[in-house]
Parts: sequence; C-alpha cells; structure tokens
Amino acid sequence: MKLLLISNPTAGTNGTGLLGEVIEPLSTLFDEIVIKNTKQAGDAMQFAEDSSAFDAVVVIGGDGTVFETINGVAKLDDRPILGIIPGGTCNDFARTLGLPMAPRLAAEAIAMQHVVQVDLGQVENSYFLNFLGVGLVAEASIGIDTEEKARLGKMGYYLSTIRSSLEAQPFEYELILDEGRHMTGEAVLILAANGESLGGIETNLSDGAYNDGKLDLVIVDEVNLTTIRDVILQKIGLANDPSFTHILTSGFQLKTKDAKVIDTDGEKAIHTPVTVKVLPEYLRMYGGTQ
Repeated sequence: MKLLLISNPTAGTNGTGLLGEVIEPLSTLFDEIVIKNTKQAGDAMQFAEDSSAFDAVVVIGGDGTVFETINGVAKLDDRPILGIIPGGTCNDFARTLGLPMAPRLAAEAIAMQHVVQVDLGQVENSYFLNFLGVGLVAEASIGIDTEEKARLGKMGYYLSTIRSSLEAQPFEYELILDEGRHMTGEAVLILAANGESLGGIETNLSDGAYNDGKLDLVIVDEVNLTTIRDVILQKIGLANDPSFTHILTSGFQLKTKDAKVIDTDGEKAIHTPVTVKVLPEYLRMYGGTQ
C-alpha cells in the first residue's frame, strides 16, 4: 500500500520530531510512504488534489490542515482513505473518530485499519468535515489572539468565546430545511455539526453523528456567561439548554438580513446566503479501534 503523509510543521504541537514518532507504526501498514511538508496556505489542498495514485492520505496537523486536505480529496472521483494524526490545538474531528491525542498512538490506531464511512458537509463549492457556524462561533474564532492561542491552547478559544458572548448581537435569519420546515427568528448562533467536538469540547449532540446522513443543526437565540461556562465545563451540552433548538436535517438554505460570515471548520471565506447539504458516507477514514 502507498501512503501520502501531509505534515504541517507549524501546527500546534507538531514539529520536526513528530515525523519520527509516527513513521515507524505507519510503516507496518504501508510499503511506500511519501512525505510532503506544507510551507504555506493551500499546500495541503494541492497535495490532496494530486493524491489519486495513493491508497491513503494521512494528515499530521491541526484542524486547518485537515480542512484543506478534505477539500482537496473531495474533488477526486477515486478518493483515498483519510487519516488524522493530531498535531494542532483542538483536533476536533480526530476526537470524533475516537483517535488518541498522542501522535504515536494515533499512528498505531491507523495501522490497525479500522475504516469508517464519514459524511461530508458541502456549502457552495467548499466542504466541511466538522462544523459550519454563523454568529458567535465565527466571531469567537475571529477574535482569538494568535499569541494567546499559542500560549494557552484550547483555553485561548474559551476566553475568546467568553469575550464574544459579552458582545453577541442577535441577527435575523430565515431557514428552509430540506425536510420542508420553514423557520424565521433571531439568533446569536446557528451551528451545523457533523462531528461531536467543538474547540476540544464534546457537544453531546447525536452519537455517531458523522455517518448518519444528517447534520445536527443548533440554533441559539440567546447566550449568557452561565450557559457558556456550563458548556465549557461539560455540565450541559449544546442540546441541553432551553435557549438551544436542536434539529437533525439533511440540508438547508440559510438567509440573514445582513450578510454574515460563515465559519467552516475554522475557515471564513463564505458569507450568507448559503445552501448547505450532506454528502452521505462520502469519505473513508481511519477511526480509533472499537
């Protein structure tokens, strides 16, 4: 078997020493390993677009590198199996797949060849693996201080979320679900989740959400520091507060009164209005052993 190993040396906990940790366990499964290091934004996507000759693509990096890779692989007719070795700050979809957070252990899990089918979200001409968000989640991501993130890791996201919640302004929205439901109102956050972790926190939404052919759509019409604190401390999940509306949907159209930035797995290049859909079991990925 032939493996393309995409490594982002600048992501979170990644570094030159990490490759040595993962090559040995991966070499028990793959006969040939080609290593490509990213140097700038867009490299991982380009590497993935050129990966059709490989049996598998494994990413060492954070959620941004994973996002680029899935957007490259998604364009292929013959898609290789995807693997994630956590090397970033939150590593959300690796958590959803049940992979260990220690890189060597994640590589050993991949070598066990537990392959699962994974849904992929699509918005316009872009794809997302973990989530799509409007409102508070996008504003918190924009507001995080780079130095703070490097120093505090996940705690940097939590601090940014708290700061953003203090300034959260409701926005008017219109949703048309594929199932026929028409919704209007005001919200501070609309989140469509495919994974089960956000910012390193379990969302406590649907179990097995990543291959049920549905997105967990969460609408938050108000937010306060008590709610944010309880979510962060895992006292409640995103589906367990009266100000949260939780719906399973196979897709939707979203309009807002004023154009709002869309956050897809941490990337913010799209604005409302948007059409979102699920591509059921579109990817094959290495998961943690059961």
